[in-house]
Amino acid sequence: MKKFAALVLAIAMLLSMTSFASAEEPRHILIATTWDLYWDSTHESIFDNPDSAGSAIDELMFANVARVEEKWGVTFEYINMLYAGAQESINTSIMAGTPDVDIYMVELAIGAPAVANGYAVDMRDVLPPDHPVLTGEDPIMTYIDTGNGAVSLLCAASKENMVGSTYPLSFNLQMIEDANLEDPRDLAERGEWTWDKFLEYCIALTKDVDGDGVIDVYGFGGWPGDYMPQMYMSNGTYVAANPTENLTSPEVAEVLQFVQDMNLVYGVMYPIPAENGWDVCRFLYREGKVAFCPNAAWILDSNKDYNPAQDPSITSLDFDMIFIEWPSGPNGDFETNRQKVANNSCFMIPVGTEDPELVFNVLYDILNWFEGDTSLRDSEEALGWWYASTSEDIEIQDWNFEIMLSMGEKSMYEMSANLGFELDYLGLINGTYTVAQFQETYKQQVQDALDRLMGN
Repeated sequence: MKKFAALVLAIAMLLSMTSFASAEEPRHILIATTWDLYWDSTHESIFDNPDSAGSAIDELMFANVARVEEKWGVTFEYINMLYAGAQESINTSIMAGTPDVDIYMVELAIGAPAVANGYAVDMRDVLPPDHPVLTGEDPIMTYIDTGNGAVSLLCAASKENMVGSTYPLSFNLQMIEDANLEDPRDLAERGEWTWDKFLEYCIALTKDVDGDGVIDVYGFGGWPGDYMPQMYMSNGTYVAANPTENLTSPEVAEVLQFVQDMNLVYGVMYPIPAENGWDVCRFLYREGKVAFCPNAAWILDSNKDYNPAQDPSITSLDFDMIFIEWPSGPNGDFETNRQKVANNSCFMIPVGTEDPELVFNVLYDILNWFEGDTSLRDSEEALGWWYASTSEDIEIQDWNFEIMLSMGEKSMYEMSANLGFELDYLGLINGTYTVAQFQETYKQQVQDALDRLMGN
């Protein structure tokens, strides 16, 4: 009996130790991404990231993994579901009440409907009301309000996020100088950079250079998807920022008419080809065919202009492309116009996640790899790619970056590019539609899309 009692006691102690060990096992937090992110608890070396050069910044990010693990008693892992996989997971697992992951990295096209359908935790229900993220005063994290005030789409409050997804207007400085026109930057400084002045410049810069009767250089050219949202904002308006469509507003009509007139009345717009127009239009500046065009850091990079030294076979530009904010329309104000459509990747915690406050805190500290030293996060070393230049002139490099940053600080929620269908801007520009016909053709489709996106 004594041996039996001793055996029972040993088993009981073993079970107790097993139970204790189970209770002490750290929670494993899963984060769905749409591309590969580094680093997480599965990585053993900084060079598990194949793109790492072992920089001091990379070392800090890698070391932050252990810091997060120790502080919150968790491990975490990134799972690349790609865009389609993340969308399917959100629409199925959250609805079933058992989300596949604890955090989703999303684009607005996925995130906005998720918020509208009640799939994302509203941090107003989790955090104390005076939390800096809720009051908009936090230096680490911010959020995108999709129209209902919910604090669900969480983003890093960094310069990188601000300059990302910006589409400045750019101009060929040498063309401006050769035409003896005043630098548009000076006009902007005086608050005189308006649609009228922009059109005046486009007319002056549209030329038949060789005298053969065919226009060789146009004042403006670009892909409408890159510049139409900018044109709306330049007139102080939008198409799809609220539950009710705004396509049919007088302010939007002014934008549509101005863009159409640039082509049909003034002839200053480079003709957009019917096929592969996006590729052709995004290369026009490099061929010297346009004076002004919408631009972006990624467009310059895709054309091997952003840092030609990386590829000696690429011929550097022999002119300077200068970034500038978009001119102001009759209903806009250059000082207060929005200049960027908020479209950064952000994070959401799905409804049904266990202990969403813990998950939020883990995400917060993952983003805070610099431990509150925002000067480190926003240093030129950390933002090296964004500081790369199309010119050897450091002043132009810094100017272009500051324009992207200034535009990023004037962002707004606008879903006109995420409606699930494309507005036929080519038809409008070429005169297939009048402005009124264009508005009438698409107003209900825009409204239906907004109902879906905003849960009306």
